[in-house]
Amino acid sequence: MNIFRKIDSWLLPRNLNEQFSPYVWLIYLPLFFVPVIIFHQEPMDLVWTLLATMAFLGLYFHAYWVKSQDVIYHIVTILLIATLTAFVTATACTLFIYAGAFCSRLKPLKYAVAVLIGLLLWITAISWIFDFESYFYMPALIFTLIVGGLNIYQYALHQNKQELILSRKETQRLAQVAERERIARDLHDLIGHTFSVITLKADLAGRLMDKGQDTDLEKARTEIKQLEEISRDALSQVREVVSGYRTSDLLSELGNAKNVFGSVDIQFQYQFENIDEQQIGLDSASNKELAIVLRELVTNIIKHAKATQVTVIIKHEDGKIVLAMQDDGQGFENALHKGFGIKGIEERIQKLKGFVNIKTGGEYSGTLSEISLPMTTRDPSL
Repeated sequence: MNIFRKIDSWLLPRNLNEQFSPYVWLIYLPLFFVPVIIFHQEPMDLVWTLLATMAFLGLYFHAYWVKSQDVIYHIVTILLIATLTAFVTATACTLFIYAGAFCSRLKPLKYAVAVLIGLLLWITAISWIFDFESYFYMPALIFTLIVGGLNIYQYALHQNKQELILSRKETQRLAQVAERERIARDLHDLIGHTFSVITLKADLAGRLMDKGQDTDLEKARTEIKQLEEISRDALSQVREVVSGYRTSDLLSELGNAKNVFGSVDIQFQYQFENIDEQQIGLDSASNKELAIVLRELVTNIIKHAKATQVTVIIKHEDGKIVLAMQDDGQGFENALHKGFGIKGIEERIQKLKGFVNIKTGGEYSGTLSEISLPMTTRDPSL
């Protein structure tokens, strides 16, 4: 079982919404090469079909690892393979259908539709120029249009649904932030006014006591008594203002990060894996520290990375909560370099018995920052 998991992790990334769907869609691939094995007697036909199948599989799985703007190169390459194999077997129409299916991953929607139309025009052109039979171009045109169009439509619906869900959650979190800001303003006004009164009365009591006369001492005692009453009343008001107040947490900071990145034209998305986002599994101290660390990473990216895309994945792994932030920026020469606030982040996380892992350069496009903390029972007050 472990060997299958290793093969799966090598073929496909871990952040797919439906991890096994890519394997399911391959059930149509035998329609391409099986008829060649059965009906073709020429050895070279079998060789070219085998090479085309292996090349297609490499492109198929690699397409799931690349960014959406790079999928077009895989579509074009699959299109070329399908065109060449069309001279060997009419079942090459299957590969055209796969090329059409990948159009759904292109952004924006108009671009995906334009590429799909381009595929249909290409099939029509080569069929007319090389006089291919109708049993080649009819399935190729019909099923490429149906599969490609449905995939684009379903993907667009999924994206809209996710954006609506995310927008609703962020609106709720921003409302909480606004409430905290209101509380902070109320506290400022309350404490500012109270301390002004306390200062005046303390000064007056001190001057009355300096005079040393009995009447003045009695007035000083009255002022001091009023100071005690004011202090008690202020404490009661503070408790009322802060009733239900919660410190900044990771979920709120993710919403703030999206707004900050959006203001500087950086695409930002985040997701949760194997974890309930409402029950992350951190106590209040760890949750607050992780929110502060996320804020520091966001600041570093904006100041230094020159990135255009940032992705955050929060997952449960081996009894730990892992926050992985990946950007496509310029990175930096030495991953052990303690600049950009990394040293401060390490100090915070180490106090909570966690660790920080920064990867940049080489196989990583940009910088990958992984923060890991022990999973605990989340504070119910959060």
